[in-house]
Amino acid sequence: MNRLFIENKYTRMVNTETCNIKRGDHVKIPKQIQKLKELNMSTKDKQATMNVSEVFHLWNHLVQRYNIIYLTNILNLFAKDEDLKIILAFGKKVLESHIMLLEKEMMAYGIPLPVRHPKQAQTTASLEQISDRFIFRRVLRGIQAFLPTHTMAFMHSTSPKIRELFMSFLAEEMKLYDKLMEYGKVKGYTIMPPIYRP
Repeated sequence: MNRLFIENKYTRMVNTETCNIKRGDHVKIPKQIQKLKELNMSTKDKQATMNVSEVFHLWNHLVQRYNIIYLTNILNLFAKDEDLKIILAFGKKVLESHIMLLEKEMMAYGIPLPVRHPKQAQTTASLEQISDRFIFRRVLRGIQAFLPTHTMAFMHSTSPKIRELFMSFLAEEMKLYDKLMEYGKVKGYTIMPPIYRP
């Protein structure tokens, strides 16, 4: 008989045949165990389950997400291309969903939230000074710079729930990067290295 052991307050046996556990569900089990353990824990008890690196990465990710949304709002004021405006709006939506997840986790662990930028960005610069090509390259470079941050946060986390959060951010950011790169190729905004001919 196929049996799976799951630990919450008491170790109990669960028959996988009656639970209908599907392929791949075993990967989610550590996160589910952590959720069960944390159900009746106080904030102080939850804090004891986190390491200082996880706290730093949660806080740092949230600070950076606040900064990126603020910059996106400014860049959106300068964007002329409608496709670029759609891309910026989609990226902002993704960032806002990340912010909600990060704030929720930080509040659950009693981690103070950083100060947030104003919701609306205002600028006195001339619209002609910033081109769509500059906006594209700035956003692309920002994603390139942040991919290793997601990876380091994932590697430094010992909590299955927090690791899964950072892994989802990394996967989502890679998909955004891929789509943005294709947009840049179509518009001629990418910096192409010279062709090598021996």
